[in-house]
Amino acid sequence: MTAVVETPGVEARLDRLSAQVSQIAEDLRRQRESREQWADLAQTLTPVSRQAFDLASRELDDLSVDVTADDAIRFARTLARSLPQMEALLAQLQSVTELAGEVTSLSGAGVARLSGALAEAEAKGYFTFARQGLAMADTVVTSFTEDDLRALGDNLVLILQTVKEMTQPEVMTLLRRTAVTAQHADDSYAEPPSTLALLRQMRDPDVRRGLARTLSVLRTVGAEQAAGAPNPTPAIPRR
Repeated sequence: MTAVVETPGVEARLDRLSAQVSQIAEDLRRQRESREQWADLAQTLTPVSRQAFDLASRELDDLSVDVTADDAIRFARTLARSLPQMEALLAQLQSVTELAGEVTSLSGAGVARLSGALAEAEAKGYFTFARQGLAMADTVVTSFTEDDLRALGDNLVLILQTVKEMTQPEVMTLLRRTAVTAQHADDSYAEPPSTLALLRQMRDPDVRRGLARTLSVLRTVGAEQAAGAPNPTPAIPRR
């Protein structure tokens, strides 16, 4: 009896064949599992799809009273023709959205700067000054009647001219020196000076000059003149 000797090539072919059979079996198993999953999904979705179809049918039945198939076709055609306009509109909307984003960022920075400026103004007292100014304005407005305002308007030019004369550097300097002297006069003249002391002060040229100015002012106050006519003050002759 002759023994059959298997060559190495036959064994390799048998191994490859076995591997291919195993791969085919694995593919068949995966396909079977996939079909089972699809079957389960179809079984699950069947009631949902049936309900959706029934709902769509009812809605279409209700809609068919007002909308026909021709209306739907006409709407579809109009929508197709309007696609370029809709695309342009969407582009404009995108541009507006980008612009709004830029404006928002800029307004945020502007609001921050404005808040800083308002805080600085509050710290410096601008708002307090404004509140007090409004309170003073309210007091002035409530203190004047209509006749007072009418008289103020009639004499506004004269008032402004008087204020202009009062704000001259010479007049303001004189008023300031007079105010400073009046503040310190109480300490200097706690006791009333004697007549002889007053006469001694008349030897001072500044005292005589001040007395001459005072007499000029008194002459101006006591002089009778026409309303609005200038009355130049005559100088007092020096002796």
